[in-house]
Amino acid sequence: MNAPARIPLHVEMATASRVAAQLIAAGIDETDPDFAELMASETDVLERLRRILRAARHTEAQSKALGEIAAEMRERRARLDKKAERLRGVVLEAMGELGLTKLEGPDLTATVSDGKPKVVITDEAALPDDACVFKREPSKTAIAAALAEGSVAGAEWSNPAPVLTVRTR
Repeated sequence: MNAPARIPLHVEMATASRVAAQLIAAGIDETDPDFAELMASETDVLERLRRILRAARHTEAQSKALGEIAAEMRERRARLDKKAERLRGVVLEAMGELGLTKLEGPDLTATVSDGKPKVVITDEAALPDDACVFKREPSKTAIAAALAEGSVAGAEWSNPAPVLTVRTR
């Protein structure tokens, strides 16, 4: 019976754990110089982990590419929105020059009417506080600096989390 070409990682790891337990039960434990060699020959988990890291790098590259495409699409959308606005402006001006308030076609009807007045801020500093919106947002940079000096009510340092650093050649 031939072994499958690719053994699923969870099966391989479970088998490696069972083999390690059996070796220990047989009196060959981590202190035995042969233990590491015997376990290394039973599993290729390190290569699997390398493959997982390569997959993570590939996924990050795809994410970055999609982010760039999304940014390009947002820019394109903004250009198209501005173009549509300019085209409508051309029609509005022409209808005004022609004295038209209504333009009909088989697929659309355009009408010119008075718009609503818009708010214009002439002096932002002169506005009363009740006419403004204030956003309260914690500054983690300022809080970290204050925590470095002592305690801060409502904030504390977290326990450090392990960080995986991957360097490529």
